[in-house]
Amino acid sequence: MAFFKGILCRCSILHICFLLFFSIALTSARAVTEVVLVENGKSRAVVVLPETPQEGEQQAADELVEHIAAMSGTELPVITEGEDTGGLLPILIGTASDGALADEVMQRQVEERPHWEIEYRLERGDDTFAFALWVEEDAIQLRGGMGCEGTRTAAYELLEQLGVRWYMPGKYGRVIPGKSTVALAVQQTIQVPSFVRRQATRRPTRDPYYDDRARLGGLGSLPGSHGFPKPDGMRHRQLRDKHPEYYALREDGKRGGRQLCVSNPDVIELVARAIRERLDADEAPADTSRIISVGPHDGGGHCLCEDCCALDAPEHVTTPLATPEPSNTDRYVWFINRFLEELEDDYPNVRIGMYAYASYQLPPEHVEPTGRLVISIAPIHQCRHHGPNNPNCPESSYVPWLYENWQPYVNEIWCRGYLYNLACPGLPISLTHRLREELPLWYEMGVIGYEADYASTFATYNPGPFLRNRLAWDHTLDVDELLQDFYHGFYGPAAEPMEAYHTLIDERHRQGDYHTGASWDIPNFYPSQVRDELRGHLEAAESLVQGGSDDAVRVEITRKGFDWLDAYCNLIDRRNSHDFIAEMEYMEEMRDILTSLQEDYDAKMMDRYTVTFLERFIGSISDETYATLADGGEIAAPFSPEWKFQQDPEQWGRYIGLHRPDSEGGNWQTIRTDTSWSNQGLRNYYGQTWYRQTVDVPAEYEGETVHIWFAGVDRTAEVWVNGEFVGANHDGAEFDLDAHGSAFRPFEFDATDALNLGGENVVTARVVRPRVSELGTGGIIGPVMFYVPGE
Repeated sequence: MAFFKGILCRCSILHICFLLFFSIALTSARAVTEVVLVENGKSRAVVVLPETPQEGEQQAADELVEHIAAMSGTELPVITEGEDTGGLLPILIGTASDGALADEVMQRQVEERPHWEIEYRLERGDDTFAFALWVEEDAIQLRGGMGCEGTRTAAYELLEQLGVRWYMPGKYGRVIPGKSTVALAVQQTIQVPSFVRRQATRRPTRDPYYDDRARLGGLGSLPGSHGFPKPDGMRHRQLRDKHPEYYALREDGKRGGRQLCVSNPDVIELVARAIRERLDADEAPADTSRIISVGPHDGGGHCLCEDCCALDAPEHVTTPLATPEPSNTDRYVWFINRFLEELEDDYPNVRIGMYAYASYQLPPEHVEPTGRLVISIAPIHQCRHHGPNNPNCPESSYVPWLYENWQPYVNEIWCRGYLYNLACPGLPISLTHRLREELPLWYEMGVIGYEADYASTFATYNPGPFLRNRLAWDHTLDVDELLQDFYHGFYGPAAEPMEAYHTLIDERHRQGDYHTGASWDIPNFYPSQVRDELRGHLEAAESLVQGGSDDAVRVEITRKGFDWLDAYCNLIDRRNSHDFIAEMEYMEEMRDILTSLQEDYDAKMMDRYTVTFLERFIGSISDETYATLADGGEIAAPFSPEWKFQQDPEQWGRYIGLHRPDSEGGNWQTIRTDTSWSNQGLRNYYGQTWYRQTVDVPAEYEGETVHIWFAGVDRTAEVWVNGEFVGANHDGAEFDLDAHGSAFRPFEFDATDALNLGGENVVTARVVRPRVSELGTGGIIGPVMFYVPGE
């Protein structure tokens, strides 16, 4: 019996010990699971700054205090390192934290991103924004690996873990959840960005912290520039006046422009001297590795002298999608090699950054770069609607091909992308499918840094900016989870219909077989039935949000972006129907919407370039078409959008008389002027073409002045009516093959004396597209008419 009592006693003691251990373990587990910053409106933490905080450290503290106060109604106290914390949990900012954390961040950076070769940048003190966020029972520590920018980014990571979001700039882009108790998970987080630099051009105004909160920025600057440096601060005009032989030989046999004659030995010495001046002014040691950005000026005009042309690729090697001229990458690689030789003895580790862009986009054919060339791929002439390897866009494989084929020639490649339609006034496109594919692919292909030309048109591009920012920081993030974060965080109760809205936009662009640049294909992506469906999703969303709430304003901003799209599509429909009065009404609606999106909110929802592009490529045509009829003008005969058409790459048309009214034969094809060349199999055609149409002009206009009017062409045009030359949209002579016209602008000529009133009139136009003006455009763009001017 005593034996059993002893066993029971021992079991009871063991049971009690187990319960005590389990209870202590649970208490301990709870204690280390999270730390409390604010509890029921009372501060449980204090922000600790170094004695002399750097700007990024001060900003980290300010942002923590501001957002946690907005979240909980409680403002955390801020003290300086060494002051008494009063028993509160210290949040140690930057150099107030353990310095060993910075070493751990740098070690992680070397392990995860060995291809960065980061050691040569450490001497400059540059910062990739890598950071440590250490949350323990007795302290929270925020520390950057290389500088205060990483510390600041750690603060934003902390706030994001608390539910704060910055989906776009301004009040309505920021979401802060309300909490009476603010707690943060215990953790030892180190984050290293996927790209050393993450940046977007055309960034928003009126929100000074947007870039920082989006984790944009990083190491150095994008390698590459439009222009080679000149010594002594000289400007082109000064240098050109003194040494015209330094500049490009042009088609007219004269030297000028801004491009250099790179085969000239004096030019090599000149650029080397300019770079040497810049390096000499730098206080860094001579053997420091630095990147100097150079390159040809934007646009054409490259030197045509025999020595420069001899450096180029063979004539059959032309840049896809960009220009019919031979690739001239080799001449510029040769030029860079030469001036690097001039700098070799004094600056052996200097690197040269250059864009792979336009006619110098292809890898070199026969000139081997030195190991010190850094390339930024800038595919300005590639379709911007589709991501890489999209089966609906054959050319979408071209950019991955560029990265792959440049790799053998350089040690470092950067991305200089385009995430908007150049010259488009911010009409909706979707970047979701592009970003989902592009950023992970660029990382896997060894891209170091990422910068994209981007329109800050949040009313029409959301959720693109949010996805871009997050994936540029971490390319492994789940895009679907990010989208759900955006839909529910940004739109609140309207998440479901707004998800349907943005998903439909993404599907239209991902699946659409349209590739023209600017806004030319927007009506094709959004025909009336699609716009009706989008409108239905917006109306459903509007019914779910409370008037005046932030959620309602966000839906309102997106609705205005849709109304902007709808007005544009209606405008183009009216223009193509020659209803120019109604067209002007939609133009004014677009202007009103744009003004609202730029002025009615604390941050601009459409950037300043939308005004420029709207007026240059859409508004100027609407204004002129309206002016032709507003003061008593009258359409005498509208042209059909369907014309007879011939390509003339050998320029024989002038000799065989294609401009003559009796030239009927010769395999004339059919082409339309209410859609682009790209949509009719002529995307990459450069050269001469002929248009022809027969139009009846009523006899009632006898005695009236009658003009022929064109909405625009790409790029030069000469026009004949019944075989009589009536004018050209350029200053050159008739049949001038080298004339330069202004693309996409209306023009008109007096055709009165050439007309056959009351009968048929044969109108012929010779239209030349010598080089790319916009992706996939060419020929006659838009409506044509005979009209009688008014007062």
